[in-house]
Amino acid sequence: MAEDRPKARRNITTAEIARLSGVSRSTVSAVLNGKRHVRESTRRKVLECIRQQNYESGMIAKALVGELSRMVAVLASNLGSPYHMMTFRGINEVLVSEGYHILFHNVRPEDQEDPETLGSLRAYRPAGYIILRGAEGPTGEHAREILKDGIPLVTKGTIEGLDTHAVTFDNRECSRLATDCVVEKGHRNIAYLAGPSFSIGAKQRQVGFVESLIQHDIPVSDAVIVEAGETAADGYRAALEVLRDSASRPTAVVCFNDMVAMGVYRAAHELSLAIPRDLSVVGFDGVDFAELLGPPLTSVDMSPTLAGRKAAELLLKVIRNETGRSTVVEWIEPKLVERGSCASFNAWDGAVNGSAAEIGN
Repeated sequence: MAEDRPKARRNITTAEIARLSGVSRSTVSAVLNGKRHVRESTRRKVLECIRQQNYESGMIAKALVGELSRMVAVLASNLGSPYHMMTFRGINEVLVSEGYHILFHNVRPEDQEDPETLGSLRAYRPAGYIILRGAEGPTGEHAREILKDGIPLVTKGTIEGLDTHAVTFDNRECSRLATDCVVEKGHRNIAYLAGPSFSIGAKQRQVGFVESLIQHDIPVSDAVIVEAGETAADGYRAALEVLRDSASRPTAVVCFNDMVAMGVYRAAHELSLAIPRDLSVVGFDGVDFAELLGPPLTSVDMSPTLAGRKAAELLLKVIRNETGRSTVVEWIEPKLVERGSCASFNAWDGAVNGSAAEIGN
């Protein structure tokens, strides 16, 4: 039937494309020549008009090279993090199955406040961005730049002051879960190894730790709070500082994440402290290796692979305009997984009680 035939190419001017798109001729020319200063939302509108009109031009191939690209950029503050790797696994499962390529970009601590950190990514004209917690910038400036460009964005965690599609969990509530675990086992001398100062999520987790202490009538001044960072090496250094003095040594340590907890294990071993007999340890994230430590690590499981899948699925909906005008926020429900690294404290003899199977050497 005639209506099934492909639309014939016709000679249409840039002036007509400009009129139909509601932009200037110079903007159409900039799009056709691949100029980077054009807002992404404007570029998409012009290209969609070109596609609908079946515009024929020697320049169009150049413009369509980056047209609605099949590249998604994922920003992270620590690409080597096992938590991020598990999140990447979930992102990869969804996007690759839909024909997308993934570009991982490491936002180093020294790049956090650099507005040009996204410059190299813009050249790829990504179809969308996923920003993992810690890579949004100290005040969300990297996410703000992407929103200003009009490019689809999903963040891992909400960002105060920004209206973004997000997959998130309540950092404060999760940290309260971890802290409640040791408090309810009788520990009162507790240390908290906090995350990096540039991370909004780290600040929220520290607030959750303090809130748990207050809820259980434990003076916050009695707790030891040390900024540890986010790596095992960071946790090791911070734990040595906290655990070296036997007179002030805590009986339990709550960690920013599971990698920091791994560093605590190493420090405890060097100081001849057995976990959990001499020290209870609680992590945060739920990475694969947590149950392989000796003893297995008690941790708040944030289902990172599931979170990655949800973030990728949500981004695809945004790219396809399936979310409407509303901002979508999907929540991950945490769960505390108790293992052998945390045991009850006996206030009478100043020791920790655990079964023989739980106590590490």
